[in-house]
Amino acid sequence: MPTSPLRRLALVAALAAAAACSDEHGDDDTTYNCDTDDRDEPFVAGNTRTGAGGVTFTIVSATPALPIRGDNTWVVDVSRGGAPLTDVTPKLVPFMIDHMHGAGKTPVWTPDGTVPGRYTVSEIYLWMPGLWRLTFEATPTGGQRDTVEFLFCLTG
Repeated sequence: MPTSPLRRLALVAALAAAAACSDEHGDDDTTYNCDTDDRDEPFVAGNTRTGAGGVTFTIVSATPALPIRGDNTWVVDVSRGGAPLTDVTPKLVPFMIDHMHGAGKTPVWTPDGTVPGRYTVSEIYLWMPGLWRLTFEATPTGGQRDTVEFLFCLTG
């Protein structure tokens, strides 16, 4: 039985869409081999980045110690020139650069009551294995927004 041109076109479009969503690391959300990806950096306490505007973000600690699928909680110091920043509006935006999507949740920043410039960032929702770009932002009161990026791989 011959196939109609419209049906063939639909099949080609479906196959093209499926191919576009896959890559050399697998096409599902269950596995990812971080050993084959050289774009990431090790996740360790003390990871630090300084933005163009001089704002420094330091990941002090993490629970769990390495990022997992699901919710993660990190302690982050925000400073400029070595001085803690307490008058900032911090933000964290997780994004999977290979799949072009975010995390679906907004991380929650809670100021530490005892250490100026220190925040507990909860609900860092990394729901899928693969390479995540984590963009930290801070806008000091009366100042300009500054950003830094970390690239971490979540094995699965």
